[in-house]
Amino acid sequence: MKETVLDITGCKELPELHERIRQAFGFPAYYGANLDALWDMGRDYIGNTDERQERVLVKGADTLPPELRAYFMEKVMLVLRNLEREKGNIRFEVEAGKE
Repeated sequence: MKETVLDITGCKELPELHERIRQAFGFPAYYGANLDALWDMGRDYIGNTDERQERVLVKGADTLPPELRAYFMEKVMLVLRNLEREKGNIRFEVEAGKE
């Protein structure tokens, strides 16, 4: 099983969040840094390995400022969950916050 870590710990702004996404999944520099681009690139780059399954661990969502956290949890995770359903060989897990 391939494992990928998407560490968004301490992101303060949307461009930084999308840059971390780009780096974690190996998207090219021309990644559009928006939800449509995440869907398009995600279909091409996430879960396309010789491995049977890909586990993606999301770390640091609990450290985001409230508005960015809401954007990530409601919008970005919706795109990722849709990719998970469509492809069937990806599992996204959000690491629980350290309360």
